[in-house]
Amino acid sequence: MAKRRKPNRNPDHGKGLLKRLAERPLNVKARKDQPPEVYHLMNFEITWDFMPDPAVDALPKATRDRMEKVYPLMQKNARKLVPELREMSARHPEVPCFRNWLINALRDGSQAERDEALSLCEQMFRDMPGYFFARTTLADLLLDRAKVDEAAALLFVPGHSISTLYPDRKVFHISEIRHWAYLSARAKILLGEPKVAEGYRDMLEELEPDSPAVRDLNDMLDGDKSDIMRMLANLRKFTIKAQERAEKRKERPKTKKPAKAPAKPASKAPAKPTSHPDQLELFK
Repeated sequence: MAKRRKPNRNPDHGKGLLKRLAERPLNVKARKDQPPEVYHLMNFEITWDFMPDPAVDALPKATRDRMEKVYPLMQKNARKLVPELREMSARHPEVPCFRNWLINALRDGSQAERDEALSLCEQMFRDMPGYFFARTTLADLLLDRAKVDEAAALLFVPGHSISTLYPDRKVFHISEIRHWAYLSARAKILLGEPKVAEGYRDMLEELEPDSPAVRDLNDMLDGDKSDIMRMLANLRKFTIKAQERAEKRKERPKTKKPAKAPAKPASKAPAKPTSHPDQLELFK
């Protein structure tokens, strides 16, 4: 049976997703009651269907069954699963989702655990650059640490869209696009570009109108979180300007002040002898 597909009504078809998002949002509304199985967006598609993973399919059935139970538990109390996730990721390093789950479980822990999460994610991105969540999760962790420019470098690669970053893929799952669009909007807010962020929010709202990610972005753009987000964006700009001024001061050639002439030694007047009368003379 053929899949139901939403028509692509975007007049900028084929010109690159990032450029279009910066100019205007989509005009197609997703149905709230039943999302499409495949959604055409520019030069790639978004699906809500289960996407097969050969690495996961090769796992023993008992492990796959356990995965189905672990995933919902991650939403409740992920930290309790850390020991099990460590064991699973060590036993099956070829399955990146185990390491990604471990990273997300660690990020809610102590500072040492958060540092470990970042280190694991950096290594995962080096080992598996083609794994979509290696890129977005690393950007997420960097945003948590206010490293906005480093996160932006992962999300907004000059001359690339999602399809060119992952040329072997034509279809992306909604969970991937949700994470990417949410982080892109969040980064743009912190970069002081809220209008561009609204484009990502609008796209996500049309794909998933009731998504918690949309509600959170609305909060960042117009709600309770908007003031703190603007303050963080302004703080970043102030910090960058301060760094630029400091660099300019370093680049200025140092002008040598003329050497002072050696001071002449002060002439000392001959000391006058002080005469003290003989103590016996005082009684004469």
